[in-house]
Amino acid sequence: MERKLDPMSLNHLRWVRMALKTVGGWPDHAIDGRPHKVQCFTLFIAIECAVIIVGEILFIKNHFRVVSFFILGDVYISMALSLVVLVIASVPFFERYGIIIREFLCNFHLIHFKFKGGYSEIIFEKINKISHYFTSFTVIFTMTTVICFNIPPLYNSYTRGAFTKNRSENITLQFSVYFTLPGFEQEKHFIVATIINFWLCYLCAFIMCIMDLLLCLMVFQIIGHIQALKHSLRNFPKPPIQNNLQEVSTGEKNETHILIEVLQPFSCEENECIENKIKECVDHHLFIVSFAEDMSQFFGPLLAVNYSYHLFGLSLLLVECMQGEEGAYTRYGPLTLITIAQLMLLSITFEIVASEVTIYLFVFINKISWFIHGVNYC
Repeated sequence: MERKLDPMSLNHLRWVRMALKTVGGWPDHAIDGRPHKVQCFTLFIAIECAVIIVGEILFIKNHFRVVSFFILGDVYISMALSLVVLVIASVPFFERYGIIIREFLCNFHLIHFKFKGGYSEIIFEKINKISHYFTSFTVIFTMTTVICFNIPPLYNSYTRGAFTKNRSENITLQFSVYFTLPGFEQEKHFIVATIINFWLCYLCAFIMCIMDLLLCLMVFQIIGHIQALKHSLRNFPKPPIQNNLQEVSTGEKNETHILIEVLQPFSCEENECIENKIKECVDHHLFIVSFAEDMSQFFGPLLAVNYSYHLFGLSLLLVECMQGEEGAYTRYGPLTLITIAQLMLLSITFEIVASEVTIYLFVFINKISWFIHGVNYC
């Protein structure tokens, strides 16, 4: 009997939900079956990103000929990240996002097919273990990146007397995110600016990395379904082979006799069984394709924005790592690594999906020939 299990009972999905809730990216309303509604916190996140982008533009305008090239590069990186975050923060505004996540959790996840036993349970356990370790690594490394990006500027400002009572106006303070807003100067409100910067870095890191993580977890499930379908096709019933080999004559002099195996046609009962199995495979294929197309159509523009950032931001990050300043590797190293890891992961994951689809279609074409040759019209 079919048993419905809750994917949110899995640890790694609970972590993803908790992380996305802190940045307004989890569609609770859709999963609970409530009407689409933009949450106030999600709207606040988007407005905050837009305000910070304006502040970074004002900083560049006011300090373009004053600060060093590397500080400007830092601001350009922050502004590029802010633009990406603004795009991702607007994703929950779309009703389609909640529909896709609900479909993923309520219908597509492999946990709903675990009850079938056999290979379905094996592939679920395998994908679940990969997803668990991958989620753990992503969350830990993302948090480490946030800390490493904020500690060097804070430490440098501390050594220069940022927290002293009679702070000199001639000292140069460092910030993880530089911005200027009307009526707010970071140097005059150092502690407040530092807290805001830490929150902005947390928001940026988690909304980008965890949203990519959620996308990868969905792709892992697609790969699991493809593996299950390939297994079904590879174990497709073959028509029985006649026990007695038949000798074939070519009619030529000094001919070489050829022994061939003769396939017996399926019986009426076997035909019905084969027909049902083909229907199951076709339905499973259409189920996979339907979900993959929904994902591709909705998340495709988001991936394009991500790749654009990788093209622009990664170049600047490598330049910042080469500046030689104390703390540069500590600050920009993890961010560079996680950017490269995101680029590699997204590219490799979708390449695996494309190759898996090609392989199982090839298997299907070869296996289906057994049915065509063995069919017996009753």
